[in-house]
Parts: sequence; structure tokens; C-alpha cells
Amino acid sequence: MDVSERRSTWLTIEGILLIILGVFALLAPLFAGIALALTLGILLVVAGAVGLISAIAGKAHSHQGWSLLSAVIALVVGVLLLISPLTGAVAITLLIGAYLLLDGISLIGLSLDHRRRGDRPWGWLLLAGIVDIILAAFIVFLSAAGSAVLIGFIVGLDLIVAGVALLMLHRRAAITPPPS
Repeated sequence: MDVSERRSTWLTIEGILLIILGVFALLAPLFAGIALALTLGILLVVAGAVGLISAIAGKAHSHQGWSLLSAVIALVVGVLLLISPLTGAVAITLLIGAYLLLDGISLIGLSLDHRRRGDRPWGWLLLAGIVDIILAAFIVFLSAAGSAVLIGFIVGLDLIVAGVALLMLHRRAAITPPPS
């Protein structure tokens, strides 16, 4: 088995694993949302601890105060996510909602500018902006558990799409002969 065949096999394994994990996330989206918040909490605690050690050990830092502040913020937010992952999942979802609201407003503004210039596909930008605002409103009115479920559902869909993409890469690699 040559290198490209081994690489292709690993793409298949990874793709199938991602699809399986995505299906599990869709079947238990609340668990997936909380798991996402816990994972982010662990990453922030580790990043904060490493940043704290680096800031303290590297006393010659020109910006030691800012490095310490950044490390402490990462530690505090990470610990808060670990203590209350449901609240963390809600916060992540609300940030996505805020992004969608602001993006929707900007897309509507962009669409109106394109309309003023006479560009034909301006309606698609308007539609995208309206959909963003509707999704943002939907997120704002979710309960705490609903927010965690939504983020878990999004993670599940993302994992499935990534898995399918890897399987398509494997399929394409299997069809395309290697260059001579």
C-alpha cells in the first residue's frame, strides 16, 4: 500500500468517524452543546495557565501587564465555562445571535446599495440579511436549554458535513489516477 492509498484510507476513517459523531450530536444536541462549552472551558484554562506561566517567567516582556491580563481573562472564562457549561452554551449561542443580527443589518445595507447601483442580484443579499435577522431573533427567544440544543445541533450538522466532504475527497482520490 503506497502513501496515497494510506492517506485515502485515513480520509475515509476520519470521514466516517465525523459522520458518526455528528449523528450522535444530532441525537443528543443538549449534551453536544454542553460538551462544546466544557471543551472550550478546558482549552481556555490550559491557554490561560500557559499564558500566565509565560508572562511570569518572561519578566523581560515588553507588554507583561497585557500578557498577564489576557492569561487571567482566559483562566476566568475557562473556569466559568467549567463551573456552568449550560450558561456557557447559552453565551456562545447569544454571541452567534449577535453576529447574525449585525451581519443581517450589514447585508440589508449592502443589498440596498447594490439596488441603488442597479445590480440585479441585490435581492439575494436582502434575503440573506432578512434570514440572518430572523435567525438572530429566534436565538434570542430560546430558553437556556434551547440555546444549548441549538449549538449542539449546529455542531452535529457541521460534523456530518465535514465527514461527507472527507468521504468525497477519498472518492475523488480513488477515481483520479496519480500523476506520472
